[in-house]
Amino acid sequence: MIDKEIVLVREARPADVPADSAAKARAWARLRAEMESPGTPAFEARPLHRRLGWRLGAVGVIAAGAAAAVVVTQVVGSAPAGKPNTGPVPSLELAAQAIEQQTVPKPRADQWVYAPELRNWAIAPGNTIGTLRGKVKVEQWWRFDGRRVAESVNGSKITISAILRPGEKIPSGHVIPGVNGGFAWGAGVWKRSPRGLYDYVAKLPTDPSALLAKIRHDTQAADDDDATFYRIQEILDDDKLIPAKTNAAIYRALAMISGVRIVPGVKDLAGRSGVAVVRDQDTTRFEIILDPKTYQYRGWRSVALKDQYARKKLIAHAGQVLNDFADQGMRVVDQPGTRG
Repeated sequence: MIDKEIVLVREARPADVPADSAAKARAWARLRAEMESPGTPAFEARPLHRRLGWRLGAVGVIAAGAAAAVVVTQVVGSAPAGKPNTGPVPSLELAAQAIEQQTVPKPRADQWVYAPELRNWAIAPGNTIGTLRGKVKVEQWWRFDGRRVAESVNGSKITISAILRPGEKIPSGHVIPGVNGGFAWGAGVWKRSPRGLYDYVAKLPTDPSALLAKIRHDTQAADDDDATFYRIQEILDDDKLIPAKTNAAIYRALAMISGVRIVPGVKDLAGRSGVAVVRDQDTTRFEIILDPKTYQYRGWRSVALKDQYARKKLIAHAGQVLNDFADQGMRVVDQPGTRG
């Protein structure tokens, strides 16, 4: 999360509502859902990448949320860091050893990164923001150079949007051959292209202690294990091309965060068995789900640890899945629409 987003969210949060991690997760899920809903504009662009789309329109959605009296808080936690683990969690060390032996392709600039996934937002009844409901299949193709992104939601027609470089102006006439989904621009958008993400992650240290320190520095979360855990989840979820040794270092860094444990035998949104890397934050459990054999990233979810209330109304039962995302495998392809 960038600093401006944190400021916007803090300013929008009602002062009389106590912040907890469940409210944070639900609020940001609503923001994501709104910005990814078909027909919701972000500048002149159609909804784009999971992070890209809702970030572009965050100001408008937060304003709408305030008008509708929806609780909006930071997605990252505010609890102080606990005592670090003294040694690696065995299953995460095994995962690191397995993942660092794998090969991750680096696409050509003109190739596309195909990233299909299932998403499920458990939006509480009565909320006026967020038009997506239940399980949604989202297919996205990002051209590696960051200049184009294509998307199909639940089998809809593929839309292709043009990404403008920082400082670049919309072409005269607003027409580009092959683009039917509008434009998006800004430094944040550009950095979150596959190339931008790859360049950032590829430069992370492969020593887990140094990597953890770098992430904490970049997120300004030196004393916040909640924020650090969430940021690592973001990296795994956003970047489909993490170099193997960096990925291994990320797993080893997770094992160094206080409160992290392994829960085997979980099921992801696609019904697949997985191993969850778990951390409890206030009233909510956050889970990073890995393949039990290859230890590749499969998705994440958040689960209520106890009944949760907002303004004295029950909004989630203990054990209820609040948000659920299943990654269905990255492929490098030569054009949008290609799936194999």
